[in-house]
Amino acid sequence: MPHATCKEKWPDRPRGPADALYVHVPFCAAKCGYCDFYSLPHDAGRARHYLDALAAELHLRCRRLRRPLESIYVGGGTPTCLAPEALDELLGLPGAWIGPHTEFTVEVNPGTLDDATAAQLVSAGVNRVTVGAQSFEQEELEQLGRSHSATDIARAVTALHRAGMDNVALDLIYGIPRQTPASWRRTLDAALAIDPSHLSVYALSYEPQTPLAAARDAGRVVAMDDETQRDCYDEAIATATAAGLDHYELSNFARPNRTCRHNLTYWLNRPYIGLGPAAASYVDGVRSVNEADLAAYTAALTRGETPPHASERLTGRAAMAEALMLGLRLIEGVGRRRFADRYGTDPLDALPYSIGRHVRCGALALTPDRLRVSPAALFVCDTIFADILAEARQERPRP
Repeated sequence: MPHATCKEKWPDRPRGPADALYVHVPFCAAKCGYCDFYSLPHDAGRARHYLDALAAELHLRCRRLRRPLESIYVGGGTPTCLAPEALDELLGLPGAWIGPHTEFTVEVNPGTLDDATAAQLVSAGVNRVTVGAQSFEQEELEQLGRSHSATDIARAVTALHRAGMDNVALDLIYGIPRQTPASWRRTLDAALAIDPSHLSVYALSYEPQTPLAAARDAGRVVAMDDETQRDCYDEAIATATAAGLDHYELSNFARPNRTCRHNLTYWLNRPYIGLGPAAASYVDGVRSVNEADLAAYTAALTRGETPPHASERLTGRAAMAEALMLGLRLIEGVGRRRFADRYGTDPLDALPYSIGRHVRCGALALTPDRLRVSPAALFVCDTIFADILAEARQERPRP
């Protein structure tokens, strides 16, 4: 089944209750050198306060959730670093919003997953697991500061399969210092040998204030050049599609009926609610992000208040630009009629300079039905998105 079918069965509901719930778990056994997601060292006392606050936030926001939910995604951080009792409590919180067809995903680090934890996930109703493999090369895992070994990945996936989990996704990273096209091919081959239902491949990003960025700036590591990164990206597309996975989003591939429905919520710009410190929400056209501060989060909810957060309402061309930047991540692109029904105008009329410019140069393909990024421009689509955003802000796009 092509990925379009998954989207067609969802009516377009840009307003009203959210179909998707994200839960951010702000704990890790150890922080990876490249990671800038909000997380703290795991501590049982802090975890207890977090779970109490999380339940309070869910109570405050539950009226904005549609029942049953289309998807639940528990990420982090490392959800599986929690003690078994705490993990059970966490996974039980959204139980009232789970239906027979709800996609329920949990992120795991291979080093924190054994047979008991895999069975616990399945028993709690989790039906999709994303394994943060990143690489099957030990030296590359060490460069990233990962706490698991290459052999832990296959062991974790085997444990999940033994527990009855048949929807297992793998995340991989290319552009790692000292990674080569040959080592990347070995990682891709090892990942596909496990036969995942879903594969994500992301370019390494050197985020400010991370140890890896500091090491690059000090000359201790050398970033992979853009040309080699593009070769790695092209190799991922060729290898994954040859193995029968559908390339449905810039960085994502899936078996039939295994697209990530939760992430499709984001790319289709549909409402969702995020719980936990640093979690984001989008409801009734308003985007909000909880402050990345566990102490402030728990203190506010203990008082019965909403956690500290920042919010903004996008309107007009800013809202259209965001929808286009999200939707154009999908390989099939943006449906012109769907966009016009939602925003009252065609994408080309909404942002004629940036869209027209990239259609003329071949980076965007325009048909009577759809607007999409051309295959040759997928790796450099950030330049397209930057021009769309610049026009929406009435700035002069780059020459």
